[in-house]
Amino acid sequence: MRTVITTLAYTFPREIVIVWILAFAARLLFMLFVAYSKSPLALRSWPYTNVQKLDPANFLRLCAWALTALLAGMAIFARQHGFNTDIVLALGWLTIASALLIPLCYLPLNFPTWLDPRWYDNVRKGLVDELGNLLPRGGALRASTELTLSGGQKREFSTRITLPLGWQQVEEAPSYLTPAPLAPSVLIVQGPMDYHHLCPPTLLICATPASSEQRLPLGTLSEAIARQIPGWFTLDEITQSKPKASLMCTGTYTAEGVSFTAIQWAWVEKLDSSTFVTMSATATTTTHSFPKYFDEICRMVTKVSVA
Repeated sequence: MRTVITTLAYTFPREIVIVWILAFAARLLFMLFVAYSKSPLALRSWPYTNVQKLDPANFLRLCAWALTALLAGMAIFARQHGFNTDIVLALGWLTIASALLIPLCYLPLNFPTWLDPRWYDNVRKGLVDELGNLLPRGGALRASTELTLSGGQKREFSTRITLPLGWQQVEEAPSYLTPAPLAPSVLIVQGPMDYHHLCPPTLLICATPASSEQRLPLGTLSEAIARQIPGWFTLDEITQSKPKASLMCTGTYTAEGVSFTAIQWAWVEKLDSSTFVTMSATATTTTHSFPKYFDEICRMVTKVSVA
């Protein structure tokens, strides 16, 4: 071992060895940073690296290659600079140990889930439950809600929505979400992450008892939201045929230095001959990602069913 390291130490110039060490150290640290860090920089870097495409075995294999090269360079560096023989030999044996990890990655082994950078990325986005299972994405979603009607009578109804791929239900609305004037919330769904601002698009559906099937007056939504959101600017408020004779208000606001665009729909659903409920759907996205998710959001809202 010592002879091999000594031969390599005299073969490679010191400058080359230093560059070698720095290059592989930077590569290894960057891979680990992007895969496991909760830093905003790691989240923004994720889509632009090949780490997002790697399963645990391939990720571990690339890390082992980088670590092997790094330790080999450190062993040569230590020999060139007269480090203690024990240190040189320790680095040499560590190099061999890390190299042995590489063939292991080609075996059909079950690696721990927490080693999977893709799983950890889902953890960072809040797409993993307390048991470590991925939350369901896309597909039909149904939520049951109990409303207290006038006179204290309770009525339960269900709301069904079809989610596009990449959307899932979440328990809490993010802090930047436009407050909805109608409550309580029936369900909250969240879309794919906007890596530019680290804010995913969100759709909040709310319900409140109504006295009749009469449509809300034009201007109701813009006035209500403007009272709640400082700096809210209404772009338009119009009537829509879907969902059922609804109002649709679109506007923008700024929160924590990020520009958001929000759309709110409101319409009345008839549960039976004497029971009505006013539904509202509030979609919030960063202005940067609004064009990307507008069609998906509109399709979800126009197909909401209540029974």
